Amino acid sequence: MVEFFTKITSILTSAITLLTAIFFPPTSPIPEFPETNKIVQTEFDEGEFIMGQYDIFVSPDGNDSNPGTIDAPMKTLEKAKESVKFSKAPSDKKITVWFREGTYLTENTVEFTSEDRSNVLYRSYPNEKVSFTGAKTISQWSETTINGIDAFVSDVEINSDNDYFRSLFKNGKRLSRSNYPKEGLFKVSDPKSDEAIIPENEANFFTHSVVFYANTSDVLDFSNPCDVDIRLMHFWCDELMPVHSIDSETGRVETAKPSSMTIRVDDNFIFENVKEALSLPGEWYLDRNEEKLYYIPEDGDTPDNTVLYAGITEQLLSFTGAENISFQGINFENTDWDHTGKDGGFYGKVFDESHPLYDNIKYSAVHPQAAFETPAAINISASSNINFTDCRLENISYTAIKFENASNNCDIVSCLFNEIGGNAIFIHGDFVIPATTQNINVRDCHISKYGRIFNNAIGILLTHATDCNLTDNEIHDGWYTGISVGWNWGYSNNPTNNINISNNLIYNIGNGWLSDMGAIYTLGIQPDTIISGNVIYNVGCDEGKYGYGGWGIYLDEGSSGILVEKNLVYDCSSQTFHQHYGKDNMIRNNIFAFGAKGAFLITRNEEHNSLTLLNNILITDNATMYAFETEKDWFIDNGNLYWDYKNGGNVYSGSSINYFDRKTMVALTARGYYNNGIFTDPLFRDAQNRDFTLALNSPVLETGFKAWEYNAGTKTLFE
Repeated sequence: MVEFFTKITSILTSAITLLTAIFFPPTSPIPEFPETNKIVQTEFDEGEFIMGQYDIFVSPDGNDSNPGTIDAPMKTLEKAKESVKFSKAPSDKKITVWFREGTYLTENTVEFTSEDRSNVLYRSYPNEKVSFTGAKTISQWSETTINGIDAFVSDVEINSDNDYFRSLFKNGKRLSRSNYPKEGLFKVSDPKSDEAIIPENEANFFTHSVVFYANTSDVLDFSNPCDVDIRLMHFWCDELMPVHSIDSETGRVETAKPSSMTIRVDDNFIFENVKEALSLPGEWYLDRNEEKLYYIPEDGDTPDNTVLYAGITEQLLSFTGAENISFQGINFENTDWDHTGKDGGFYGKVFDESHPLYDNIKYSAVHPQAAFETPAAINISASSNINFTDCRLENISYTAIKFENASNNCDIVSCLFNEIGGNAIFIHGDFVIPATTQNINVRDCHISKYGRIFNNAIGILLTHATDCNLTDNEIHDGWYTGISVGWNWGYSNNPTNNINISNNLIYNIGNGWLSDMGAIYTLGIQPDTIISGNVIYNVGCDEGKYGYGGWGIYLDEGSSGILVEKNLVYDCSSQTFHQHYGKDNMIRNNIFAFGAKGAFLITRNEEHNSLTLLNNILITDNATMYAFETEKDWFIDNGNLYWDYKNGGNVYSGSSINYFDRKTMVALTARGYYNNGIFTDPLFRDAQNRDFTLALNSPVLETGFKAWEYNAGTKTLFE
């Protein structure tokens, strides 16, 4: 009985405190703001040219029969690589291979193995631009018309059904294949679920289809339907499926590759590589039947001055068992891609011979998450001390760089990744405990426009690795998650551990294309992982019928033992912070601001402490603080500041701000929340214009909140 009265007294006391805050809010002091410093990363200093005794020189104008001196350089990376094997330099003496300015065509993958010499640096000569390219020139054009539009045409050679290029570049940019529609998206009319394959226990997400119906008004009379690809967006996956046939009268679409996930009515899709849709300047179409390339010229283009570059190489470099090899100041660019996959992929042949459409299927389904199976233009396997510094990777059609199979002690520093087809960086290990892929560090890199072909790709993807640092990077303009760490769903043992995700600037993520994403995303138990000092904004999920989940920081299934502190997260299409389910995470000293659907969400309730929410600032603008979806949630809060720029200190929680969905401050206090919370203006310099500089006399400092210095949007490495 005493315990009951004690609890009632506590609730009444809290209620009185809250009502007092609502009806008699404290007078805000005149704010006093600190001086702020603009945070600008300095450009990498490539240093001066200092020639070593055993150094080698390479030039596009050289000859591989030359000795590789500065006056008689070699011509290719392959020859230089072989030459250093036989160098008389002591093993502890670093050899530098200097590349003079120019473009080096890489027609075949350059392979480094355990037989290659270690302690070698391949780098550009100071102040000279050096590019390794995987594309050949196309410069022989004649004038024609296509679809009634003036165009250029060039003869190309197609060696087989699948031996043709899918990438075309001009002046450092990727040119677009002819897509249809030009604006907006089409909707699936009928997914034909009765013709899908439904694996056991996977009916919700992972059914596989090779047929659906489009609206007949959306279907053209395609002259070359087998040239067409379907890009279908749903959940956290975009399907890229070659077409087998299209019936323009009924809208029936049959594909040569199964979907990896369930197709639904009103799923979004587009047609890619459509001859009849070729119309806009800069677009192109490869007619494989005619063996002709069509291109719509841009302003200033003539048949004589137009030079395009067609991708011929998918992988530029590979390392297997190699050690202590570095690249500096090199551009890697213009590679090709293939989306057809291989038999025996993640799902293998999901259709058996009894299915009536079996004969249509040429390719296997692939893993639906994080462009997991996408190969890499630079692949590092079972290697150590492989480093890239001050390099630029642009117009890479697959994942740019991948570390796997117990690779360790590797660094990527001050590199630019731009227009990347898949993941910019993929750090992957086998599922062994302790993890053997370890100590891979990504620092001071600029990652922009990733996932341009495989839209569900990640800026930095890390799976089954430990002791890695992902710090001081700028990541933006991807269709999906910025940084993803962990690859183990639930509470089973997880090799991913001790990952430092700090001081990154991540923005313009998602852009309304896919669902279920976070600027920073984690999976599984990973004690000692830290998410700290990051600035995150503009995360947007698909806003259509099935769209959901544009979160800032997203701790997904089983995420446990993670520290999230001193992050600024704002302007997310869902909540700024979301934990699906996990255990004993510490969320402290963060600013969570202006989530369109609230500040904070835990999806699943469990019989343990999911997290501790301590000394944070949660601000909204007519949205909920805690976006509860059920009546009971298991987490602890203490000492947080809550403020709504429309409702002031009278904040609400609940599934929405609507009258019948929201829960009052008194109701939440009765449930055991808002402990030692304060409900007052935190005194930002100009939160409405996204300046979150905190006043020196902010009332939140009395709760134990510790201010830190940041300046969103000023951290720029490359112009």
